[in-house]
Amino acid sequence: MFPIENRSSLSPEAFAALRDRVASHTSIKHGLDWFLGMTPPVPPVDCLAQDEFSHDLMFPHPDGFWVVYECT
Repeated sequence: MFPIENRSSLSPEAFAALRDRVASHTSIKHGLDWFLGMTPPVPPVDCLAQDEFSHDLMFPHPDGFWVVYECT
C-alpha cells in the first residue's frame, strides 16, 4: 500500500472513506479511471514535473478538496 496523507484537514470519517477508496489504486490509471468515471467527469487540472522522473497529477475532488497522485 502506498502512503495516503490527510493534508486537507478532512474529518476522520471523510478521510477514512477517501483512504478506503484510493487504497487499491496501484497506478495513476486507477486514479484517472476513478475521476474520469465520475458524473460529470473530473479531468486532472495540472501535472507538475518534480524532476525528469517524478510528477504530481492534481485532481479537484467534487467535495471541495484536492487529490494529488505522486507518480514516479
